[in-house]
Amino acid sequence: MKCITCGKEVEIIDSDGKEMYLCEEGHKNKRIIENEGLEFYKTAKGTVHKSIGCVIIKEGKVLLLERRKFPYKFTIPAGHLEKGEVPSKAVKREVKEETNLKIDDIEKLFSGEIEDPCRRGADIHNWDLFYSSSFKGELETNDEANGYRWVKLSDLDSMNLTKPTEEFLVNKDLLNF
Repeated sequence: MKCITCGKEVEIIDSDGKEMYLCEEGHKNKRIIENEGLEFYKTAKGTVHKSIGCVIIKEGKVLLLERRKFPYKFTIPAGHLEKGEVPSKAVKREVKEETNLKIDDIEKLFSGEIEDPCRRGADIHNWDLFYSSSFKGELETNDEANGYRWVKLSDLDSMNLTKPTEEFLVNKDLLNF
């Protein structure tokens, strides 16, 4: 992992419950450069990470995670594709890693680019967004989240959402529940 400011190696530090990165030059950042192992490509606009996410609905409520890594907002379970990974398998992996839930039945809702800076250095993400209301397991978050909430779709306007989550759940007409 490299400092997004100077490119030197960083160490992970905890800053009030949020993950940050500190390099030997003293740069304290919420973002790093780490593309190794990720599906990405370069365009005239910059580095694009391939990303996936899943809208999980239960009893008319959507599952949101409160991030402890940048961006420090509420989000759907989501992540980056690893090299050679297929989106439909990657989304199942990410949901399991972040929530401990196993999803089987998924439906693709959206594909496309969204400008959104991530902690791993990209400013654009090429998304494959899926939907599921069928899951198994006991919900628990990993170290990327401070917790979770089941939120009514009508309450999403008042939430501090990541840009993609806001695009998917508030600004786009993707959900017909």
